[in-house]
Amino acid sequence: MPNQPRRMRREVLIAAIALAVTVVGGCRSDGRELRDPTAPLPPTTTTTLAPGAGSTFAPATTPPQVLTLLAPWRDGAAIPARHTCDDVDLSPALTWTNLPEGTVEVAITMNDLDADLVHWIVTGIDLDVTGSVEGQAPDGATVWPNDLGTVGWAGPCPPPGDVGHLYLFTVHALNQQLEVADDASAAEVVELLNQTALAQSSVSGTYARAG
Repeated sequence: MPNQPRRMRREVLIAAIALAVTVVGGCRSDGRELRDPTAPLPPTTTTTLAPGAGSTFAPATTPPQVLTLLAPWRDGAAIPARHTCDDVDLSPALTWTNLPEGTVEVAITMNDLDADLVHWIVTGIDLDVTGSVEGQAPDGATVWPNDLGTVGWAGPCPPPGDVGHLYLFTVHALNQQLEVADDASAAEVVELLNQTALAQSSVSGTYARAG
């Protein structure tokens, strides 16, 4: 039968085509490429090391308290006119904190660093006083003469048209009661304050007058 081999080859070819269609259809039945499944990423974790061999943990420490003086303006900024000879000329309200152990009394001063003049000296301030009220010395304190020829506060008053002067306000924590001659100059009183101070803190300010 001469047509039988041809018929068999045809049947084998049809079967092969059918098998190929089945395999391709299983791989891309919806027209998209099949890919291997991707496992979800593990959650992010934070590891905290526990004390152990080779680890050094320093105990938390409290920073030492430092004597601090605060003024109504930022350190180095312009002093408000109300505290100067161009206005009502009142001493500023100052506040201090963290007197060191061993403090016996407190003093406050104000110097014009450019003119080398002492504008204000107040000594004998009690330890329970933590500041001064505007325009007043603390109760019970001793107010000294200044270099401007008056007793008490003499506000900034640089020459008109000058570039301005730098003024330094200082709180002095003294280790003994101040003993100085009544006729001592303002500079001598300030020098003695510096010698007997356990600690000092300062705030600066500037002031210039229009020409």
